[in-house]
Order: sequence, then C-alpha cells, then structure tokens
Amino acid sequence: MMLGSVLNPINSSMLAVALIPIGQAFGAPPSQTAWLVSGLYLATAVGQPVIGRLVDTYGPRLLYLVGTSLVGIAGLLGVLAPNLWILVVSRVLLGFGTSAAYPASMFLLRSESDRTGMKSPAKILAALSISNQVVAVIGPTLGGLLIGAGGWHLIFGINIPLSAACLVLGVRRLPRRAATRA
Repeated sequence: MMLGSVLNPINSSMLAVALIPIGQAFGAPPSQTAWLVSGLYLATAVGQPVIGRLVDTYGPRLLYLVGTSLVGIAGLLGVLAPNLWILVVSRVLLGFGTSAAYPASMFLLRSESDRTGMKSPAKILAALSISNQVVAVIGPTLGGLLIGAGGWHLIFGINIPLSAACLVLGVRRLPRRAATRA
C-alpha cells in the first residue's frame, strides 16, 4: 500500500526539477510546460473520487492493479514522448493511475478495521502519511540525480520498475476478495 501511495508525490516532486529541461527539449515556454503539473493534478482531482467509488463497488485489488498498470504505461509513454503534448497525456494517465492507490488503501484499512474490531489503524495511517511526506521531500533530489544520470526521460522511466514492483506486490499481497460496499 505504501509503495503505491507514494507514486503521486514522488512524481510531482521529481517533475519540479525537470520542467526547465523539458521546456528546453521541446522548445516550449513555461506557460506550456505548466500543463505537465496541471494535467496530473486535474486527473487526480477527478480520478480519486471516481476510483474511490469504483473501489467500493468492485474491490481494491482490481482497481489498484489497473491503476498501477496505468502508471507503468504512463512512464513508458513519457520516455517515448515525441512532443510536449504527448508528455502531458502521459502525466494525465499517471494522475489517473496514481489515483487508485489511496482509495484502495483506505478500503483495505476500513475492511481490516471492521474485521478486527479495531477503531483506528493509527500506526498504518501514520506510516502512510510519513512515507508520502518523506518521498515528497526526496523527490527533487531524486529527480535531479535521474536528470543528471540520463536526462529528464528518466523521471518518467522510473515509473516502469515502480509500477512493476507495485504489480508484483499487489498480486501477491492484496486480498483476492474483499467485502465490497455498494
């Protein structure tokens, strides 16, 4: 759950250091590269409530795995993007993909709380919160290292192995059936 939930903040914070190199690569002004930020946030703003409802209907496993797959596809599309607008599409897909992890996590926490009778899984919620905040702080440094190592493409490419790890962990660890709420 934690790895999936950090995909959005890590991508948001890594992009902060890549906007200028991306703009230079595509000859795009800041007014256009800003769509890389806006696209992700708009997709997330729409995606989280919609995916949250779908998680309640179909369960967390399917939506988490589909969302995580979208993250990998978005990473590949970002690496291969021939122009800025395809890169924006990549970020929108990334926003929708990363929107699945939080609702799936909350569903699982609520289900586990119902199952065990515990009111609040405070330690798990704290771990989720701390991991998201720590990753947001690490993101610019990681983004800078990736850009230095191989260019801005790597901040998109990093999503491919992260997505694969989330898929493997999701398949192995997420319950096949969870009580759904309609």
